[in-house]
Amino acid sequence: MRRSLMPVQLWSGSALLSAGFGAFRGTVGDNALHAHYAHQLVIALNGEVGVALPSGPLRAPGIAIPAGLAHCVCAEQALLVYLDPLTPEGAALFPPRAATALPLAADLCSQLLAAADEGQSLRATLRAACGLSRPSVPDPRMAAVAGALRAGVAMGRVARDDLASLANLSPSRFSHWFVEQTGLPLRSYRKWLRLELALHRLAHGGNLTDAAHAAGFADSAHLSRTFREMFGLNPAALLQGIVLDSSFVQAA
Repeated sequence: MRRSLMPVQLWSGSALLSAGFGAFRGTVGDNALHAHYAHQLVIALNGEVGVALPSGPLRAPGIAIPAGLAHCVCAEQALLVYLDPLTPEGAALFPPRAATALPLAADLCSQLLAAADEGQSLRATLRAACGLSRPSVPDPRMAAVAGALRAGVAMGRVARDDLASLANLSPSRFSHWFVEQTGLPLRSYRKWLRLELALHRLAHGGNLTDAAHAAGFADSAHLSRTFREMFGLNPAALLQGIVLDSSFVQAA
């Protein structure tokens, strides 16, 4: 790996969170090679970003990274956008079972950067750029399944058989269908939703122990291990320099 792509900064900046959507704007710091269950857009605030992949480094003004692909973000100043694969935006930008990181279209990069600079809704801008005037999903049954999964993570685990019933499929066929629709195994997607719930608890002032228990992790150590697995860093190191908020006001 080229030295110019090695991350050497501490994380600092601002982040926003909502159901199925997250974003960070600021200085990208150290992160080890990792893989998570959200699609990711990486956009340079100036110039190009670097992403390290098992196949080698990739540099561009913006890069689209599909869910499940191991990577390390090496940009110093960037806008990072995370998309749940079941959201209309995620489905529009990434085909099912996508496995390759690709450069983003220059006009999409410009639109998202302009929205962040002007305090506009990133998600609304992304939806408009994708031509999503109305919410849609690849398969209408997925809306019911996605809703049940989110409710199950927040209130207690929902069984695969119950999800299969919502999709009018047998349990075994449902598992294959879910991968076909999202590119992710059901178990992996559940883990991502639990981590998302923990991040929401942290954003609202909870500590690591509170967040871990609220999201169904055994303890804060279990949450930290999962966080490192999916983001390549310890949550305490991330939260130390980042303001979790609903705006993109740069952290002091």
